[in-house]
This record gives sequence, structure tokens and C-alpha cells, in this order.
Amino acid sequence: MRGQFDCSLSPFFAVRWEQSRPSAIHSDRSQHLLCQRDLTGMEVVTGASDSNMSHYPVGLKEWIAKALQSAPSEIQIELIAGDASPRRYYRVTSLKGLATLNIGGETREMPSFIAMVSPASENNEAFLRVGAQMAKAGVRTPAVWTHSLRRGWFLLEDFGDQQLLPALVSFPDSAAALYQKAFDALVCQISLPCEQAGIPRYDSRRLKTEMDVFPEWFLSGLLGIQPDERLRQCCAMLTDYLISAFAEQPTVWVHRDFHSRNLMLLGANELGVIDFQDAVHGPYSYDVVSLLRDCYLRWEPETVTHWALAYWQSARADGLLAEVSEAQFLRDFDLMGLQRHLKVMGIFCRLSLRDNKSQYLADIPLVIQYFSEVSRQYPELGDFVEWFNRRALPIANQRLPKSAS
Repeated sequence: MRGQFDCSLSPFFAVRWEQSRPSAIHSDRSQHLLCQRDLTGMEVVTGASDSNMSHYPVGLKEWIAKALQSAPSEIQIELIAGDASPRRYYRVTSLKGLATLNIGGETREMPSFIAMVSPASENNEAFLRVGAQMAKAGVRTPAVWTHSLRRGWFLLEDFGDQQLLPALVSFPDSAAALYQKAFDALVCQISLPCEQAGIPRYDSRRLKTEMDVFPEWFLSGLLGIQPDERLRQCCAMLTDYLISAFAEQPTVWVHRDFHSRNLMLLGANELGVIDFQDAVHGPYSYDVVSLLRDCYLRWEPETVTHWALAYWQSARADGLLAEVSEAQFLRDFDLMGLQRHLKVMGIFCRLSLRDNKSQYLADIPLVIQYFSEVSRQYPELGDFVEWFNRRALPIANQRLPKSAS
């Protein structure tokens, strides 16, 4: 039983909106790739398009043209978007109108496709395997029309440009219904069996490695704070506490980046899910807190709690999370969010300091706000919170852009 909110999405999905930069959005994902360095090491060629100069690997256009049974001169490739990884995305259109693709003896005609260029570092085999398994469970992932694992080239179904994020900002009255679509996708995802799924475990070692990103890149890298013995002890106690709490949670399929920039609004009231290749077997609360305590926009805490419980009720209505009480769910939700937000502070600093993607620094004040609002509710974290507020926060306020939320 899904769809806790009695809201029709049909009128909303008929609306087209401008992909402008609302004030609640701290950075524009569509610009991330355009300002990043070439991290892939690939040879590129430059071709003109209407809006920018599109760089793509040598041979890509010919490979796509062959799949579409067209001449290279009959297709156009435009660089459209990027993310925090070295992946690159291009929209492919046919100058003849509809492009023809033969799939398993069946001919399909489509107006556009997405070409993804993804180096071997980006877990490409998992992209194929995880996407197929999630699709079988009812999660709407992009179809893969053809691919070359050797070169890291994929020709995908085009999910369009309508991310969930600008829709939430521009149409807040529709947020409840939109989030319910996301909850439905999550319920499908966590219903997948983890045994023999071929995805790694999100174990204590992996969690600790993620936590270590915070002192290395946020505290030392951005703030210039060199850890003393007290700080090391505080960080170790915090890490041990959170890992112990996560070990008590039921484990499910975890997307690991389930938020409003990785959810796409499609036709027919569908919600598409992307960037799923790093899925793991881990704590059940991870994805829902990633969605509702989103690093790119903020809702009032009472609203977040209401929506979080709506997800919990949806899962229980489908026979999942039956052993998790409401109180336990809210605690798990909070503590998982603390781990994620500490990790994100470090990752966003690493993206800026190592990869020259400074736009991510503008997202950190909101992440700090989440951490501060939640951590003060847990007295057992008092030593670390006191140190953070006294030593780290004043420097962060000086060095980070002001939050737009």
C-alpha cells in the first residue's frame, strides 16, 4: 500500500518550469561539469553546438552513429551536465528528427538519448548490474540501449532535465506528493533481497573510512585545525558511537546518494532514479535521511519529521521495517543523518581543495546547520558538539559562503 498523501500529481507533471537558480539552491548541477578539469585523461574533440562547445572522446560520435544506424554527420552531441564525479553526460539528437535504434530485433524511434562517458574508476559494471536489479524491483532507472565497458561508453534512455530539486523549490505545495513518489521508489528498493545481490556491505570499516574524511578535509584541509589529542579522542568516541548505533539497524539496499538532484521527474507521473552504481547493503535509514535532510534545500524540522514518518508508515504497510518502532526510527534517522552530514562536510571540501570544484563550499553551511540542530538533541555527543561549536564553527563561518537557505 503506497501513496500515503492523497495528492494527485497529474496537474503538477503537466507544468513546465524554468531551470533557473532558486534562492534555496546553493549550486547548479548543470554547471558542475562545465567548470571541472578533465579528470578522465581521455582524448577529446571539440564540436559546435547551439549553447556551448561540446567536448567528447574521439570515436564516440561514430560509435553512437553506428548504434543509431545513422551517419555521424546526421547526429548532434551536446554536453549537458555533470556531477561530483568524472562522468560526463551528452544529449544525442538526430538531425533527421527521430533516431532509430534496434534492440534485440525490435526497432524503436526516439527523439533523443543520453551518452554517458564514465572512466573505469566509476564502477561501471555495477552501474549495469545495480540498475537492472532495481528496475526489476519497480524502481524507474534509465534503460541502457547499448554500451562498451572497455571504453566506458553508455547510450542511455533520456530522462530529460527536470530534476526533483527545482520542482520542490518552485512548487512547495506539491512537495508532499513528490516526496511520496520518492518514498514509493525507496520501498521498492529496500524490498530487494540483499543476499547474493553482488553489492558490498556498508560495514564498520567503510563507515569509519567515510568518517575520516571529515577531520582530514574539513577540519585540517579547509579550517586549518591540526588535531590534538583531545580532538582525536572526541572524533574516535563519536565514530564509535555512531558505528555502534548503525550496527543495530536492519540492513537493506542503500542507494547512498538518494537526494533531489538524483531524482528525475518523468512523464506519466513517474519518478526516475539515477547515480545508483555505488549501492551497498547497509542501514535502512540512510537513503531517507539523505532525501529529507537534503544538502541542497531545507524544510522545517517538524515537516521533515512528518514526512519521515510517512515513509516509515509506507514501508510498514508493505510489510517492511515491522520490527522498527516509531521512536527507534526517528533516532536511527537522526544518527544516520549526523554521520552523513559529517562525511559530506569532508567530501565537499575535498571536491573544492583537490578537484577545483569550489561551488560545493556554498552547500556546507546548510549541512552544518543540520548537524547543529540534530546533534544538540543527543547529550551523549556533548563533548564533540561543545568542541565543534567553540573551535570549528567560528572559523567555518569566516571561510565559507553565507548560506542562502
